[in-house]
Amino acid sequence: MKSIRLNEKVRAFRQWAEKTHPGITEDNDNGEWCFGTEFDEMYSSAVDTISTIPASDADKYMIDDMLYAIARDNECESIMDMLTEHSEWFSLLCRASIASPYNNAKWQFAKALAHHGSDDLKSMIYEFLDTGDEYTERMALQSLAYIDPVQAEKYAGIFWDRNKYEHDEYQKIMVLHVLYMIRSELLEKYLDIAERSDSAALRTNAQQIRQSSGRSR
Repeated sequence: MKSIRLNEKVRAFRQWAEKTHPGITEDNDNGEWCFGTEFDEMYSSAVDTISTIPASDADKYMIDDMLYAIARDNECESIMDMLTEHSEWFSLLCRASIASPYNNAKWQFAKALAHHGSDDLKSMIYEFLDTGDEYTERMALQSLAYIDPVQAEKYAGIFWDRNKYEHDEYQKIMVLHVLYMIRSELLEKYLDIAERSDSAALRTNAQQIRQSSGRSR
């Protein structure tokens, strides 16, 4: 059965990764797995599963294997690209990713929801805004700008003020870009604040947005 083959390939990759790259975890995986037999076979098996098995036949073990493979494919996002063409699989795995330990799958779904999925599924973006993973929440805020600009403006203010993460300048940089994307009247206020920041990256992004928006001083 293809589900058994997928599980075998995922287990083989896990064993190889733990042996050859023991220091790489879900938190520091930058997706540089796109090499070697183990990754290629896991990837091929995941793609084959999407193509040939109905999502309705997936059990919890297959779902976990699929989410793990998606998480490891976070550099190219090729599995995610394929999922956007298979709506039942996309919906199933998107919903399942929230409760999973695979942050590198979560942020890919948060990002993809900007342009894919039904209106009901897109409402899940609010769950991705509060996963406890910095990058997932940042991608969710970006997607919210496409899904609901009014709510994006509201959450932009929340993200700016909350100081939830150690390196919260990344959250603030996304706030600036989201306010620019939705042409918010609040953009000028936050650009002013950003340009007085101690963060060089935040100041640089504010200046670049000013130039792009014709707000240069």
